[in-house]
Amino acid sequence: MNIRPLVLAAIVLTLPALSAAQQLTDEASVPRMSLSEFKKAVDGGLVLVVDVRDAASYAGWHIPGAISIPLTDVEKAAPELKRAKKPIVTYCA
Repeated sequence: MNIRPLVLAAIVLTLPALSAAQQLTDEASVPRMSLSEFKKAVDGGLVLVVDVRDAASYAGWHIPGAISIPLTDVEKAAPELKRAKKPIVTYCA
């Protein structure tokens, strides 16, 4: 798998909607993973990878197998993402 170095944040979208203040204070508690952990999880089909950049950025390059859900649409897509029943790894670059 050819993956550029990225900052990755693993989030599970099963939490209730958070207020903006809660999001800021809870950001430090979002699970993180290393690139090697990410590669293993992707190769094993253990995670759903979501590219939260805009459509043009996704079209220009994205991690193979990642789905495109721009950050502005994540909340709207949350019910569908929850049905994956896997940890969700989001990325932007």
